[in-house]
Amino acid sequence: MSKKIDATDVTEEEALNAVFFERADEFIKQANDFCRPPKGEKANPDELRGQVSAAMLFATARFNTWVAANTFKNGEEMRDAKSEVMSYILQQFQMMLEDNFDEYCEQFDNYLRFRKNEDFHTHKHDHDDTDHHHDHSH
Repeated sequence: MSKKIDATDVTEEEALNAVFFERADEFIKQANDFCRPPKGEKANPDELRGQVSAAMLFATARFNTWVAANTFKNGEEMRDAKSEVMSYILQQFQMMLEDNFDEYCEQFDNYLRFRKNEDFHTHKHDHDDTDHHHDHSH
């Protein structure tokens, strides 16, 4: 998405789509920056990614709640619409998550080709390992 587009050549929808991905890329870039351990510290990459993922999920939940709140006249009206709003947001998230998950499955070797061996832990999916809570982080 880094190549600049000539605004006269694109429809409004295409322009909005480009802005959508530019914003998403900025959020991902910020998350990636948070995943870098502080200078001189050797951090557990899985643990750090999990923490960043959790913070990002919380921020997304918080921001989406604020966006929704701005569409209501009071807390009571907002409460009445809770299930409708929740369903919509969760449906959107599930769709985006499924699309990205499927894409990563297809492109696994390509997308993870730069992964360092020390970043990959064979015990990641061992559900008996109570010290790691990856289920909700990634």
